[in-house]
Amino acid sequence: MSPELLSIAVALGEPLAEQDLSKGAFSRCALGGAVFSQTRLCETDFREADLREAVFERCDLRGVLLSGANLRRAVFDHCLLDHADLRKANLHGAVWSECEAPHAQLEDAWLGMATFSKSRLDHATLRNVDLDSTVLNEASLIDVCLDQSRWRHTTLIQCNLDKATWNESHMLRVAFIKTNLAGKSFAGLNLEGCQFLEADLSQTDFSGATLRQCNFQGANIEQANFAKVEAPLTLFCKTQGAGCNFSDARLRQALFTEAVLPEADFSSADLYQTHFAGAQLPGARLTGAELTYADFRHADLSRVDASRATLFRAVLHGARTEDAVMPDRARALETDPDLAEAENWNPMENDI
Repeated sequence: MSPELLSIAVALGEPLAEQDLSKGAFSRCALGGAVFSQTRLCETDFREADLREAVFERCDLRGVLLSGANLRRAVFDHCLLDHADLRKANLHGAVWSECEAPHAQLEDAWLGMATFSKSRLDHATLRNVDLDSTVLNEASLIDVCLDQSRWRHTTLIQCNLDKATWNESHMLRVAFIKTNLAGKSFAGLNLEGCQFLEADLSQTDFSGATLRQCNFQGANIEQANFAKVEAPLTLFCKTQGAGCNFSDARLRQALFTEAVLPEADFSSADLYQTHFAGAQLPGARLTGAELTYADFRHADLSRVDASRATLFRAVLHGARTEDAVMPDRARALETDPDLAEAENWNPMENDI
């Protein structure tokens, strides 16, 4: 089919069903709103074509050339896109549903507000892509390169990110929901406002990252590395994991309420006004830490080493401190007897 004939058919609203347009030359054609159904488009040339709001339903797009194409709000439903070239394509608001796109090239593409649902992009290249308000739902991103990409308000739900990389990327308020991030590296990245609720972060490397106002509530952080992070106002409530490394971290006013972090290393960390109420920290290292106004009420601090730590006005009300080393304890606030009596008051016993 000639480019002219195809443009006319699309302009007249004629759907293109069960046709073979493989290796066709349609670069820079005006094909906005085109409907392709069960059509073969293998190695077809759509470079810089206008395909805004086009629909590709059960099409074979293996090796298709779509670099620089306008695919704004396009729909790809149950399509094959193996080795597709989508570099610098405009995919703003596009929808991918149950597509197979291994080894696809999406470098420099605009994926703002796009949705990838149950699609496979294993081994694809997404270097320097824009992921503003993008949704990835049950997507497979095994061995995907996302280096130097920009993530803003992006949502990932139950995605497979095994061996994926995002070196030198910027992430702002990204939500990782039920996504396995064990062993991944976020070292040195800016992750302000990101959500890691109930995520598996065991052995994950956050060293040197900016984590301001992030949320790790309920996450598994077994042996995770948070050394030298900038994480003021960050939530670690009910996190769990032995052997975490928070050495030299800046955690002012962070919340570790009811966290279970045995043998954690907080040496030389800035924990000014940090909240550890009800936390389990047996055997933790707090050597040289700034603990001014920190709240440890009802926390387990047994065997804690707080040598050289500053405990001015730190709250130790009801805390367990068996075998703890706290040279500066004299400046801390010990258990308040009146408050302890009130907490232990039993109305049934009082009635008797």
